[in-house]
Amino acid sequence: MERLFFYWGACLMGLFCLISMLAVYNSNKRVLKDLKQPGEEKDKWLLAFMLEHQKLLKENTRIQNPSVYVIKRMRGRKIGAWSIRQMKNISWGTFILSFLFVGLQILYAWPPQTGLEPIAFLGRETTVFTFSMVAGICTEVFLLAVRLVLGTGYQEDVIETSLLDYVENRWREPAKIIPLENARNSGTRENRTQKKKEKEKESQAPKDSRDKAARQMEQGILEAAAADSRYSHLLNKEEEAIVKDVIKEFLT
Repeated sequence: MERLFFYWGACLMGLFCLISMLAVYNSNKRVLKDLKQPGEEKDKWLLAFMLEHQKLLKENTRIQNPSVYVIKRMRGRKIGAWSIRQMKNISWGTFILSFLFVGLQILYAWPPQTGLEPIAFLGRETTVFTFSMVAGICTEVFLLAVRLVLGTGYQEDVIETSLLDYVENRWREPAKIIPLENARNSGTRENRTQKKKEKEKESQAPKDSRDKAARQMEQGILEAAAADSRYSHLLNKEEEAIVKDVIKEFLT
């Protein structure tokens, strides 16, 4: 037992890491499930978020920066007495400690006088060094694989995007839900930039149509003046400038 002291420490840290990861994953999963069912929220934090936002709407309070508003509220999420941020720190901290304990165990078993000593594990005999290497590496690979499979970072991106969409648009259409597979893409910076450019083009369209109408009216007046001797005096440059100013003033 004393020969594997650091390895058992790594296992203990790995257990804390696994518990904290699963706690964050389950919390995120519960929020995502509620986001698919507007009006039937069961998660206390999400329900409080919705009620606070509805209160702001009733008071006609405008949210100046929805992205910052959502991020600040997400930091207030808790699992028991700990916030989500603290649970993630515990998860990463215990993972690093587990990795360090495995490294210390391998260093401890490196000298031949210690590493070649036999130990029994699951009815089989092996050496301290072999067990430390194989068991330690397998433990860390398992924890890393679980972290990647759970994808808590992706879950939080989806939650942030969905809540941002709710604050900006979806409160007007409660039945509108962003599909899970498209939620991340809908909140990317490139997509938001594209939407902004489309709005600018739409606002520019009326101006372009007014300029086109002004040019057409100007051309018609000048052609009529050229065809009729009564208006031939309008064909000088100064009078053409006056015609252009009058048309623009009329259309604006």
